[in-house]
Amino acid sequence: DSNMMDWHVIYRELTSKHNYIKPNPPATEKQISDVEKSLGCKLPNDLKELLLEMNGDNWLIFSTEQITETNLSARKLDCFMPLDCLLFFGGNGCGDYYGYPITSQDGVRNDNVFMWDHEYDNRIWKANNLEDAIKKYYNDEI
Repeated sequence: DSNMMDWHVIYRELTSKHNYIKPNPPATEKQISDVEKSLGCKLPNDLKELLLEMNGDNWLIFSTEQITETNLSARKLDCFMPLDCLLFFGGNGCGDYYGYPITSQDGVRNDNVFMWDHEYDNRIWKANNLEDAIKKYYNDEI
């Protein structure tokens, strides 16, 4: 598929600049399908491709297990607006999460990334897609 992202190249560049990024070994298809079953939604292709390249990066991007745990626990939080309209895939280590919007018509969309600010319960647009979010995050732009 010519639309596939070359996550290996993107991360090789990032890890050469930031030695705290430590990609995990790739996720399995079963780990990804377990996330989808647990959360009741299909993961977008770009996130699946990234997880099949590395199951989280120990900094921004969650592992499949962390994606499941974070989303299930966030959906139980008592927030002004429910958090089941976002699929979280990463966090900033301070309690804020990054995620894709989930709509009733389209399911999980991959054309926008929002940050949920846990302190003020705000949802803030941050990036056009996963690649944009990763590059902006590691360049201190979001």
